[in-house]
Amino acid sequence: MKFTKRISAVAATTALLAGLGGTVGATSASAAGPCDRPSVTNNSSAYGYFLGDYHLKTAPAAECGNVTSVKKGAKFYVWCAVENYYGHVWVYGRLNGTNTKGWESGDNVSYESGSLKHC
Repeated sequence: MKFTKRISAVAATTALLAGLGGTVGATSASAAGPCDRPSVTNNSSAYGYFLGDYHLKTAPAAECGNVTSVKKGAKFYVWCAVENYYGHVWVYGRLNGTNTKGWESGDNVSYESGSLKHC
């Protein structure tokens, strides 16, 4: 089962980066719990737009706390990416025009340009 999750995450990461020309370093679901907060670094130049109305999260999992609500079309500067506790790609970044930062599932953001690297 864990092997299947890893293969899915690798496929998702590959698909995620296909339009970017960027790279993500080796990722690992090594967090002790889904709401543990991995360390982050602003080492990417990617940006995109939210594909729907979502909540920016405090950590890379759906059940973690909310930072703020985000409307479809909001621009998001992606700082870095991780594979979360469940083996899914999540990105950390900042909302355009604010100092508000948080986590979002990689599936919920369209990537327009830039490199995307591991946190």
